[in-house]
Amino acid sequence: MHHLVDVTCAPDRPGSEVDLLVDTLWALGAIGVQELDGVLRGAFDDEAAALLAAKRLGATCLQVDDREGLDAWRAFAEVYRAGPFVIRPPWLDTVPDAANLVIDPGAAFGSGSHPSTRLLLGLLPGLVSPGSRVVDLGTGSGVLAIAAALLGASVTAVDTDPAAADAVAVNCAANQVADRVRFSMGDACEVKGHFDVGLCNMTIDLHEHLGPLLTAEFATLVVGGILQGEQEARVCAAHERQIDTRQVEGEWAALVLR
Repeated sequence: MHHLVDVTCAPDRPGSEVDLLVDTLWALGAIGVQELDGVLRGAFDDEAAALLAAKRLGATCLQVDDREGLDAWRAFAEVYRAGPFVIRPPWLDTVPDAANLVIDPGAAFGSGSHPSTRLLLGLLPGLVSPGSRVVDLGTGSGVLAIAAALLGASVTAVDTDPAAADAVAVNCAANQVADRVRFSMGDACEVKGHFDVGLCNMTIDLHEHLGPLLTAEFATLVVGGILQGEQEARVCAAHERQIDTRQVEGEWAALVLR
């Protein structure tokens, strides 16, 4: 069985709030998220996770059979463009004349639909080249790690979520980069060594928690998951770095810190 959690969204609700709700659904274990008319729907394959999400978000929860639950959200999957990439789930057709990034998030965070992910993907080609050493902290489904590998980098992908291990393995195989991405289960602050590029796409509270604890060294640190304005100053303070490059989409920002 699958469980559909429906969150009512007023038409005038700010886009940033909707994006945060999407993030919350993924973080609580959704295997798919779709936007309907006035409703944000998360699909869950775990009843306890669905009930927790419904309680936390003040939402309704509906139980459906497996095929209905799966088709309900997969039918609304889209192709997203970010820099040289198009991000698509494996059940949609290849986009010709583009770098296809095939991502099935499974039960892990990260379909590639969030503005923060797209912003970071757009920054990667200017930072990553064949032979670069890259680490993706909090990799989720492996979107950023796989994109870096497609650009020729050797990548370490790190996450504490057991679901991420399966998602990264599946997605690396789908993109034929399994030989260039090494998944490591563990906390970001446990990563050691020197990297040309560090990728850190997470919410501001996690930036502020992890920033002072990181022991790995990065020539360049690329951060996302933050809102324009005050959070940009806070993330710089957390990582003790200055902004080199800044990209924005809507209310979201991605920064290259040196």
